[in-house]
Amino acid sequence: MRPVFERSTLVPENLVFREALPEDLPFLLTLEQTSFPQRRQSSRHSLRRSITSSSQLVVIVESKAQKKCTPIGAAVLFLFKQTLRIYSFAVLEDRRKSGIGSALLNRVLDFACSHGYERISLEVDATNVRLAAWYQRFGFESSHPLKDYYGTGEHALRMVLLLSGKNGDTERVVLVVDEPNVAGKIAPGIKFVAATEYLSDTHYANSNSFHVLNLCNSYKTHSLGYYVSLLASARNHRVTPSVMAMKDASTPLVAQSLLDEIREDMQSRFSSTPDSHIQLTCILGMTPDSRYKRLVKKLFLLFSIPFFTITLEKHTTWKVKKIKPLKIKQVAASHPKLLQTALHQYCAKKRYNRQRLKRYEYDLAILVNSEEPTPPSCPVALDKFRKAAEKIGFFVEFITRADRHRICEFDALFIRETTAMDNHTYAMARHAYTEGLVVVDDPWSIMLCSNKVYLHEKLTGAGICQPKGWLLTHPLCTPSYLRSLPIPLVLKLPESSFSLGVFRVDSHEELEQKLRQMFTKTELVIAQEFLTSDYDWRIGLLDNTPLFACKYYMADNHWQIYNWQPGESGEFSGRHETLSVNQVPAHVLKAAANASSLIGNGFYGVDIKEINGKAYVIEVNDNPNVDDGVEDMFLGDELYERIMRSLYNRIETERHQIRYLY
Repeated sequence: MRPVFERSTLVPENLVFREALPEDLPFLLTLEQTSFPQRRQSSRHSLRRSITSSSQLVVIVESKAQKKCTPIGAAVLFLFKQTLRIYSFAVLEDRRKSGIGSALLNRVLDFACSHGYERISLEVDATNVRLAAWYQRFGFESSHPLKDYYGTGEHALRMVLLLSGKNGDTERVVLVVDEPNVAGKIAPGIKFVAATEYLSDTHYANSNSFHVLNLCNSYKTHSLGYYVSLLASARNHRVTPSVMAMKDASTPLVAQSLLDEIREDMQSRFSSTPDSHIQLTCILGMTPDSRYKRLVKKLFLLFSIPFFTITLEKHTTWKVKKIKPLKIKQVAASHPKLLQTALHQYCAKKRYNRQRLKRYEYDLAILVNSEEPTPPSCPVALDKFRKAAEKIGFFVEFITRADRHRICEFDALFIRETTAMDNHTYAMARHAYTEGLVVVDDPWSIMLCSNKVYLHEKLTGAGICQPKGWLLTHPLCTPSYLRSLPIPLVLKLPESSFSLGVFRVDSHEELEQKLRQMFTKTELVIAQEFLTSDYDWRIGLLDNTPLFACKYYMADNHWQIYNWQPGESGEFSGRHETLSVNQVPAHVLKAAANASSLIGNGFYGVDIKEINGKAYVIEVNDNPNVDDGVEDMFLGDELYERIMRSLYNRIETERHQIRYLY
């Protein structure tokens, strides 16, 4: 590393920090040429790579005067999994000795701490004792000498700053809000992060040592708050509330099932009250009404929503009438002191325990929808599932959404209706799980597979090969940025299935037009490079083991397996070919198993494109198709029996394990 400024006692002027853009390249090149000896200068090619690389970050510091910002310094950072390396650091010669270097370095330290890095490393000229001493004032310590680092006889010294424990807890709490400036005035002394920053700043994915407290104003599907929780989960960050918690609170059946966990506490606490309606306010497990302190803490553990009111209605027992999430502004207006106390205590405390669930003792419910145009299983396949289940030892009953109140009569729920987060399939899966049933597809799998943004982030974090992708938000999609993207592109609505909500654009004009339409439905769109192939592999897996393999060919005159475009010629779907799992290339099976294991151990279908001997994971589907004469072409009845046997074994296993509600 080659810093060139000296310590100053002067106060820095009004400074602005930002990430470098391609148009900053001339400034960065000039800064290199005027700051370092020729042999130590970064080339134009190297600087361009630093700006565009996902594993590097270039921070520009600007001087702001009369609404005009002028770049005056920069830092080039290399981003490793646990270490941030300061590679280059410079300030314009005429702006040195004014505290700018100190401000820039402090900015780098803040970035490293807030993004979960364990250490910062750098290299200094071994002869520059004064510079090394300056770094020591920031906490850096000499690690070891580097002989001939800059050239023959030009030695360097590596210095390291350890950050573990710097912020107290090993799991750092990140408070995410829509407007950090507004939240900062509400709760002075607490650092807030903008939702857009958390979503777009991929460096948060470098560490899983975060607990994200999502305080956005809305948790509705496709809102920024929704995506904060979704991506936090994909990045293995502990998050409050989770997407599942959001859905639970808005689903009466699930909310009531959760409330039943503390039924005895409810009855004893309200036994003497004459009221038929009670409203309680929960602020991170605290309440302004001291009478209900213990009860509200339990409600927070159950629902895991930061701020909410719950209205209870008395019938033969107390029932949930409504759960209403509160905005931070609302809480600040009503209970400002309690809000600050709750925030400070939440950031300092250990995380809460999980709540045990009861179990029930073997009937199998298979959820179907006879009116669905493209169900996961045809009537013949459903009958084969029934026969296989009866052979294993189940009593089978086909149910519909109208039977949702009867879920607790069964021991297991097998979903053969197209699943989605925003319809009854998820609600019934979640309700069944809370009632102690074995569920396939379980609610976690529905949630994780249904959102393409989550899946993209999860696959990226695991290093699994997939088409190159970009997460697009409306503020990011400037004309210049969109022109930098390759064409053609595939655009996907976050929650889509069976090729619905998936579009191909063949020009930048078409890209801008389609994004305008999509941003009316969602605040986040995923774009992926377009890969051409005659067919997609579909690998069916159960318990993380390949079960069947099919080749799904593209529909005639279309680029997808399903052709949902009215008026286009050709068949609705392409032909298929079923193979033995042993006939599938090993790298395809490995990619499928690795991808499905990120979701769980349920029943999944992994779609893969094989191009030039390389397997690209397109998506992981919960509730994959099993139709007579297609997926069962090779295994026949054995396919159905294996799936039913897995359900049976899961029930047996559950009978001897404690289950938890997350």
